[in-house]
Amino acid sequence: MRMEIKNPASLLFPPLISLLIITSNLISTTDGHDFTIEEASIEEIQRAFTENRLTSRQLVDFYLDRIEELNPLLRSVVEVNPDARDQADVADR
Repeated sequence: MRMEIKNPASLLFPPLISLLIITSNLISTTDGHDFTIEEASIEEIQRAFTENRLTSRQLVDFYLDRIEELNPLLRSVVEVNPDARDQADVADR
């Protein structure tokens, strides 16, 4: 997915950017700990991929949904790759 940052000030809000990560309420449990994408670190996301608890398509769908939801307020994303979902499907295969 290709994004262009229109407002550099948006880079000052990494927690908000990290919120732009999978389909709402994606939760799974490993070792007694719940995994929710909204609170996941990069390491936890990579582990979820490895353990087949998360797909590229789910991750892309989450980002696209969050962009659609937040961009009217933030106005930071100018363009997304229209092929992002297809590319995620290829990555999952």
